[in-house]
Amino acid sequence: MSSGEEIDIRNLWEEYRNKKPFRQGYFIGEESGKYYVAKNEEEVYELSPLVYYIWLISDGEHTLEQLADQMCKDINVELDQVVEPLVLAINSLNKVELVKFV
Repeated sequence: MSSGEEIDIRNLWEEYRNKKPFRQGYFIGEESGKYYVAKNEEEVYELSPLVYYIWLISDGEHTLEQLADQMCKDINVELDQVVEPLVLAINSLNKVELVKFV
């Protein structure tokens, strides 16, 4: 990623934290630690375990901040360790329309 494309995590966190991400598409399968999710018959995405987990918990019922709190409890880490990977994953999933905000 070039410096012109750098993502401002703090600003994205402030923009997304009170929004409710809702996963789109459907799970196809898992192979060798990679998870495959399809948006439709022609668009399939390979997700890392972390991104798949974030996609999976994006239920449209909870805000991103609530999901961050859930992640902290699930993996026993502090919020500041969760925000950056969560924001990057949600931003990427949103760009390819595997999550939308409701």
